Amino acid sequence: MSPDYQIPGRVPEDGVQREAFANYWRERYPSEPYYDASSSFDDYEPAYRLGHQSRAQDVIRAYEEVERELQTRWAAERGESRLEWLQAQHAVKRGWEDALLADPRLDKGPTRGI
Repeated sequence: MSPDYQIPGRVPEDGVQREAFANYWRERYPSEPYYDASSSFDDYEPAYRLGHQSRAQDVIRAYEEVERELQTRWAAERGESRLEWLQAQHAVKRGWEDALLADPRLDKGPTRGI
């Protein structure tokens, strides 16, 4: 399994370990509309992580502006995930979107494009 992660720069106020972010997606990924039962959480987790980390690192641009870069990064950073970009892109976008839910400070206004 991939190492635990958190949104960069955010330490949970309640002392919850970084594993909480992985657990959040582990519980929810089967109910996502793009979920494929032939793929495991270990396949999806790197996509969620890429989305979370990318949003925290690039808060100025809209997702649509960085999607091509994320596709390139997926090829390099997917690790052991069996998902190709067409399968992973939805999970990457959900990770990007949920980074805002987890840390509203990442929202820099109405030009986000989401």
